[in-house]
Amino acid sequence: MPEHLPKILVVDDELENLSALERLVRGKFDMKGMQYPESALEEVEKNDYQVVVSDLRMPKMLGTEFLALLAKKKPFISRVILTGHTDTKDILEAINRAEIYRYVTKPWDNEELLTVLQQAFTHHLLLVKNQELIQELKEKNENLSSKEKELSNLNRTLEEKVQERTNELKQANEKLHELVMTDSLTKVYARRAIFNRFNEEIDRASRYNRPLVAAMVDVDNFKSFNDHEGHVLGDEALKKIAQTFLTNLRKSDAVGRYGGEEFLIVLPETKIQSAKEIAERLRINIEKLVFQGQKEEAFLTVSIGLAAYPDHGKSSEELLAAADHALYVAKQRGRNQIVSEKSHGTFFIKS
Repeated sequence: MPEHLPKILVVDDELENLSALERLVRGKFDMKGMQYPESALEEVEKNDYQVVVSDLRMPKMLGTEFLALLAKKKPFISRVILTGHTDTKDILEAINRAEIYRYVTKPWDNEELLTVLQQAFTHHLLLVKNQELIQELKEKNENLSSKEKELSNLNRTLEEKVQERTNELKQANEKLHELVMTDSLTKVYARRAIFNRFNEEIDRASRYNRPLVAAMVDVDNFKSFNDHEGHVLGDEALKKIAQTFLTNLRKSDAVGRYGGEEFLIVLPETKIQSAKEIAERLRINIEKLVFQGQKEEAFLTVSIGLAAYPDHGKSSEELLAAADHALYVAKQRGRNQIVSEKSHGTFFIKS
């Protein structure tokens, strides 16, 4: 194994998953697989890893607990959750407690997972560079304090050096901020960033007694499209759909990639009737999009579930659950339509 490959530790109690991941990353990452989180904590003390991937549900220790302990021991290791469980509560716990970099669901898409791992490695390098710059500035400041008598002679050179290091630190922070905030494929908010924005808007709606609507959007039959046309054209389709969202939403609205082909849209200062009109405009515009397939033109549609604050929930967990349920109903009723939660049952618009 070449020494220069990024080192990745994968913790999963299922040997089949470890074997599949080892085959996937061979030649791209130096991977070590382990079944037990307790042993993995000892391993990271002995060897340097840039990325750690953990299953969420394991017999003796949850992935969130393991990664939270890891964050205390090795804060600059990029942490990724890989699991088949997509419960909103588990997702929020993983984000908030373990401060994970990304959350990837099983079964994973190989190309997407490789991209996430490469981005996690870049994220690690930026964190280390950021810390090095901070430490370097700290050491220089301490050194300057001990040499106050020489300050007048060194002042000009020092200002140039401080400015240079400050610019480097600013650039590193900007790159880190962009990496954390933006989904690399679609250029909309990344999962963690849209959750943060969602909670901010809920707080604002609660404080000023204002309306808000959450919309869960799923691209209909995307897996079949992706399998038939290939991942490259599938990625292009997701980018085109995301751009349609950005074009047709207001500046005050926010859209993020929830995972795979699902998107979360936050509509502040919006009542449910207006949200339905916005959602219908999005549905129609996406329905009209022409996607270039390998042999002929192709078309995609979206299903949308809506949930309003405070009627359908007063927290991000409650609103996401309500919107997700409405989306499920839209799928069951034939896709390419909008369903909105009501306090008692559901009502919907169908094209």
